[in-house]
Amino acid sequence: MTNLIDDRTLLIVGFTALVLAGLVGVFWAVITARREKTRRRELVAVSEVTRDWEPTWKINAVTDAWVMEHEKDDIPSNFVLRIEENRMVRDIGGGEVMEIRWRPPTKGEVREIVRRYHEAGAKVPPIDVIEFERQLHGANNNQNEYNHRDDDDRAVVEKPAAAA
Repeated sequence: MTNLIDDRTLLIVGFTALVLAGLVGVFWAVITARREKTRRRELVAVSEVTRDWEPTWKINAVTDAWVMEHEKDDIPSNFVLRIEENRMVRDIGGGEVMEIRWRPPTKGEVREIVRRYHEAGAKVPPIDVIEFERQLHGANNNQNEYNHRDDDDRAVVEKPAAAA
């Protein structure tokens, strides 16, 4: 019976040591990860921002690549509107560099884009087709009259073949 108690004690001690070693390993991994995260936060950016992000109001609509690469234009798809914005950054050499990124627009920016689109559409005067045709016919008539004038010297005189 003493042999059985000794084996149980040895089993309990071994299992406890294994659990403690696992806990120490987990704690060591957590502490190392926190140190690494803190070290990354402490890294100072090489460049200094001289002007923060501002929208350029350039817009782009993107969707799946196979739709964009297809030759047909009538393929229905869900398009995503993106807005370009840029900022000025001073690099390590002291020069200013423009950084550009595309991001999804906010609700207010979408409203502004739609408002500007409708304003631009309202400002375009409708084309008067009748007046345009009248101008074309008038220009053709003047040209025909010019071609049939007798005082036209044609400004280009043909040279005899021997002179050339």
